[in-house]
Amino acid sequence: MPAIGSRRAPTKGDQREQALLDAAKVVLREKPIGHVTIDELAGAAGIARSGFYFYFESKQALLAALCDQSIGLTDADMGKWLAADGIDRAALREGLALSLQRWLVEGRWLREVFLAPEPGPEVLGVRERLVNDGCTQFRRRIERDAQAGRTVGGPPALLATMAMNLRLTTFANAFADPAAYDQDELIDTLTDAILRLVYGTTPASR
Repeated sequence: MPAIGSRRAPTKGDQREQALLDAAKVVLREKPIGHVTIDELAGAAGIARSGFYFYFESKQALLAALCDQSIGLTDADMGKWLAADGIDRAALREGLALSLQRWLVEGRWLREVFLAPEPGPEVLGVRERLVNDGCTQFRRRIERDAQAGRTVGGPPALLATMAMNLRLTTFANAFADPAAYDQDELIDTLTDAILRLVYGTTPASR
């Protein structure tokens, strides 16, 4: 894929790789990657089996690339709140709502990426990097507000990790049982839980 900021147009190779990722998303929405063959993934993208291996060494390498791409979008969802200061409940809720919608569609393979105990070295490497990056962004925001005296006590890194894990667990459970809670109620509750964890309070009204 072209590097961020690159001025060159996507090549045919770039387009084929993206087509393979897009096709894989559709296939992996229906069944776990362990039940999907290389031929099935290649066929869904309209390329030969050998074409798959030109871009990815394995199914796990493809899954890692999907994770990297999807979490980049999730970071963008949360970008408005992460760049702000103070509670800003509306921005936090907006970001969480966007992320939930992605999980409700892509949750089968996202659960595999983040919750599988042994996802393989390629996926595990991406998981660790993305979790660390996400916690770092969250920690920096908490640190800014801690310096202004807005947050509760406790190490910002630990608070960030707790908030990230709460979001992950909530979204994974929502995919597994989407009818368990009304979506607005779920997002409102998750938003306020994170704000209470970090700030010890939430706005008086929703």
